Amino acid sequence: MAGERVLGVGIGTFLIALVWSLALFLCVVFSRAQGAVSNAGIGVMLIAVLFSVILLVLPREETAAQKAVPKIYDYSIIYRYLLISGLGLFLLIGLAIYIVNHVMEPIYAKPLRRIRR
Repeated sequence: MAGERVLGVGIGTFLIALVWSLALFLCVVFSRAQGAVSNAGIGVMLIAVLFSVILLVLPREETAAQKAVPKIYDYSIIYRYLLISGLGLFLLIGLAIYIVNHVMEPIYAKPLRRIRR
């Protein structure tokens, strides 16, 4: 069963990603349509949810508890989490500064013509 994996994940993960990508695309396409077809996007999303639940509830392979795999501990995960949280914090700070300085900059109206006296 290890040969059927790509990048450490099984085919079910790729199926779920494909279904959700297709559902999102169809939802956008149906939202642009006219008439009763424009509500079909909700049905597509419900079908994608149903398909995802079926794939998540019914596993086809043995679970990790049934296999005899030795536990491997990764002690550097704390540093990775600190690095990711720090990068996320500075990303939010940078976005806030960008919004304050560039996006919310007032644009003043120019006079249409000069009034001469």
